[in-house]
Amino acid sequence: GKLSGLDQPRQGESRAGPVTDYASLVANLRAAGASVKPGEEVDQPFFSVTGKMIEVHGEDVQVFQYADAAAAAAQAALVSPSGSAVGTTRILWVGPPHFFKKGRLIVLYVGDNDIVLSALEAVLGRQFAGR
Repeated sequence: GKLSGLDQPRQGESRAGPVTDYASLVANLRAAGASVKPGEEVDQPFFSVTGKMIEVHGEDVQVFQYADAAAAAAQAALVSPSGSAVGTTRILWVGPPHFFKKGRLIVLYVGDNDIVLSALEAVLGRQFAGR
C-alpha cells in the first residue's frame, strides 16, 4: 500500500501500523530506531517463496513473504524448535539461527548480535524457533 496519505510518525512515536508485509516490517524497524537497508533477493531451498534480504544494523536478515498468514503458519510449523531442520531438510548454520513469524512473514536471522535481535523482537515478538 501507499504511505503517502499517512502522517509521518511524530518524534517518540514508534507506531508504523501493524507488521503485515515486507514494507511494514521495514517501516516498523525504522520506527523502532533500527537502521535498515534493503538488499537482494534470497532463495532458500527449504522455504517455498523467494525472500528478500534486509540489512539491520549492518547484519543480513532474510524476510519471506507468503500469500497469507495461513501459508506462513504452515511453513513455520515445519521448522524444528532448534531451527536445525525445516521439514526433512537439515541445515548447517554458520551461526545461531533465529526464526520469527508475524502475519504472512517469516523472518530469519543467523547470528548473535543482540542489537539486531532486540530490534527484531521489538517488532516481531519472540522467536518461534532457533537457538
